[in-house]
Amino acid sequence: MGGFSILEHTADTGVQSWGASLEEALAWLAKGMFSLLADPDTVEARQSVAVSVSARDSESMAVDWLNELLYRHEAEGFLLKDCQVILSAPGRLEAECQGEFLDPARHQILTVIKAATYHQVQVTAENNQWRIQVVLDV
Repeated sequence: MGGFSILEHTADTGVQSWGASLEEALAWLAKGMFSLLADPDTVEARQSVAVSVSARDSESMAVDWLNELLYRHEAEGFLLKDCQVILSAPGRLEAECQGEFLDPARHQILTVIKAATYHQVQVTAENNQWRIQVVLDV
């Protein structure tokens, strides 16, 4: 079973996720980041947004995935509730993200996240468990 936890970092914060597959760990990574942006209990799965990312390796994939989601949040106000991630080809992520657009009457932004960084990014697989760690610039 997958999940996520928040990492404390000197001047930033981070997210660590895990799952039985890289896809599951990437989905939990996104949910973890959005739990820092807004209370997940206030976000409903009202809209669906397709997201795709191409990257040269799994570390770049994790960082680029979060940065693409941050772009969608900043440009469109999208708040993620859940997502299904598929690695459709080597270096290619396709995701269907459920959530809704920011409603100031119902959603309070908890943390402004500037970007996902490559600082101390880690993607590992051991004993049928994928783990990802990404530091976020806040």
